[in-house]
Amino acid sequence: MGPDGLLGPHVTLIHATGLTAQAWRAIGDTGTTISLAPTSDAQIGLETAVPAIDEALAAGIRPGLSIDVEVALASDMFTQMRALHAIQRMRAVNGAYGTDAVPNRITTRDVLDFATRQGARTNGLDSITGSLAPGKQADLLVVDASDVNTMPLNDAVGTLVLGADARNIQTVLVAGVVRKSGGRLAGVDMAQLHEQVVASRDAILATAGS
Repeated sequence: MGPDGLLGPHVTLIHATGLTAQAWRAIGDTGTTISLAPTSDAQIGLETAVPAIDEALAAGIRPGLSIDVEVALASDMFTQMRALHAIQRMRAVNGAYGTDAVPNRITTRDVLDFATRQGARTNGLDSITGSLAPGKQADLLVVDASDVNTMPLNDAVGTLVLGADARNIQTVLVAGVVRKSGGRLAGVDMAQLHEQVVASRDAILATAGS
């Protein structure tokens, strides 16, 4: 793909597990973006089943995070951040065990960056969203740091990545429009949504003959 000119910043490769060193050089040299799906790789067993975070960083690539197969996996970024944080640190410590080498571990700030700014960049939306900056649309999550699983607040990023989850999100703004308020979705008929989801599942099972 590299010699044929098919790689570049306009291309995002998802998963990217089991690639050769030559492939990673081509990806890094062309500025191709990467989106890692930490829980999907392990659950589904794609190639090595190990998120290629170390390989991406070694090639000079800061990846975004994604979720694959939401019907079988957690659909929130908190889970993806924690999974990647734990897996990378496990690999780093395991690789240095029994030696004098110092493990090269990513931080909570790294994975928050992967889930926000880099996630927007890998989707070609970094000029629109991914960070709070003048000229970008007002996309914002407000997380309660006084809940039982987030208090007391000592380190905002550490709390967000290692302690918080979707239930702690009190408010969501998308392009300045309130989509969640007071911990509840805004403008969504949950009873109707539940009926639609159940009907969709039943139709799929009927078609599959289960």
